[in-house]
Amino acid sequence: MISPKIGIFIDGANVDISSTRSKIRINYVLLKIFLTGGRTAVLANYYNSAPKDLAESSFYTRVGSAGFDLVYGPKKREGRPQKQIDVQIAVDMVSEAYDNTFDVAVLVSGDGDLKPAVEKLISMGKQVEVASFDDPVAREFSWELKTTASRTIDLTKNVQKFRM
Repeated sequence: MISPKIGIFIDGANVDISSTRSKIRINYVLLKIFLTGGRTAVLANYYNSAPKDLAESSFYTRVGSAGFDLVYGPKKREGRPQKQIDVQIAVDMVSEAYDNTFDVAVLVSGDGDLKPAVEKLISMGKQVEVASFDDPVAREFSWELKTTASRTIDLTKNVQKFRM
């Protein structure tokens, strides 16, 4: 049987906030291995705001070196959510699904704003795995995403597999 093609879409801001809050440093090479689970990754995108300083640029370089394509939105502005990045993730997921680039989308985000894109992919016959940290106090993993996805992955319970 042929292994399904995997497309990985990481909402960097969502993951970085959750991991920083939990004091977890992510090894992105190991995270990619964990998310693919032995399947073939044909696409691996990491989305975040454009780097604002040398430290962020260095971090993004490490993420890129782990095999992720970096997709930048506008630079962060204090107190303003980065909705443009969420829209870019949704557009890329749907357009790559239309192009039949992947069989399974792995969305790494707990953001409920991405639910319509997940629903669209499922209606197109794609499987969608949603991975997020699941701290019930912080409510980082949207109930809407959990109940819409084909499969959910709790990063909190699996952190030892990709922690630095």
